[in-house]
Amino acid sequence: MIPVEDVKKSMRIGHNLSDDEIQRNIETALLDMSRVGVNVDKESELVDKACELYCKAQFDYQGKGESYLKNYEKLRDGMSMSGEHGV
Repeated sequence: MIPVEDVKKSMRIGHNLSDDEIQRNIETALLDMSRVGVNVDKESELVDKACELYCKAQFDYQGKGESYLKNYEKLRDGMSMSGEHGV
């Protein structure tokens, strides 16, 4: 699972005020991916990237929240159809 620090770094966040919210968003993304059949227990750069995209969408990073959400959904759905990332 992607660490909170990596997500913060990707969003240029240098404080700890949002750590709990970022952690909850990571957990929500993992639950959502699991819901559609993605094996989130397997270490994967794609799962980590999906979590990062989900967090950026929730924070409306750079005013592009909708775009990040669409990218997250495309990646999530692609992984769910992949034999490599399926449960």
